[in-house]
Amino acid sequence: MDKVMDQPELAESLTMDRFLGGSLSVTQPRDGFRAGSDAVLLAAAVEAKHGETLLDVGTGVGTAGLCALHRLGGCTLWGIELQPELAALAIKNADANGLAEKMRIIEADIGDRKSFTGHKGPGDKPFLEAGFDHVFTNPPFYGKGRGRDAKTTGRTLARMEGSVPLQDWLQFCVARTKPKGTVTVIHRAERLHEILALLSSGCGSLKVIPLWPEAGAAAKRVIVQGIKGDKGPLELTAGLVLHETGGKPTEAAECISRFGATFTDVLSQ
Repeated sequence: MDKVMDQPELAESLTMDRFLGGSLSVTQPRDGFRAGSDAVLLAAAVEAKHGETLLDVGTGVGTAGLCALHRLGGCTLWGIELQPELAALAIKNADANGLAEKMRIIEADIGDRKSFTGHKGPGDKPFLEAGFDHVFTNPPFYGKGRGRDAKTTGRTLARMEGSVPLQDWLQFCVARTKPKGTVTVIHRAERLHEILALLSSGCGSLKVIPLWPEAGAAAKRVIVQGIKGDKGPLELTAGLVLHETGGKPTEAAECISRFGATFTDVLSQ
């Protein structure tokens, strides 16, 4: 029996949500931080070859990683999560979607190296000595003291920087990436200047994908991707309009959210 769903008081605090047109089922807190379109969009920006390794930093209940693995079945993914209850749900979700053998969840604090003691990465190396082909992340959106606390502690931890500011968070991601591997970030558009400055010290060929809520509106989200150790120039892509006037998803956004298309697929059309 499922130890979570078998306890009524715990089961009532959770919801079961579907992603990628119902292909993935994700159990997550009803009132805590809830994964949504940002996780799907982040996963759609990650492309990898068979046999390569992925790392999701701040994996939550595993949604972005699950979306990536659904498309990249020949890869193996590690996820790092600080909150024990979310890490447990990520493990549950990997199992529920038949991806437990491809998805390894580590409960650790990226601001505390000691919390990684005993954990292994690719090649069975100590985690912090291992490297990954592709690292992706959806960091807390708000700087410390720059946003309101949420109704739950878990949601506050996911939304607002605590002991690990954005600079340290992204430095951790770059440090875990192999040379010529990719680092991919989704974040608020207003922090783009910070992200570019932080990633440019370790990555090149930076690519910015604006995400517009609808045509004519300012971008609220951006995806930034860089190649570790590369020296190529910055590229501002065509970007993606998410909704038609009235709220209906655009055809391109629908291809990503329902059918698991990548940004390369939809922006090349």
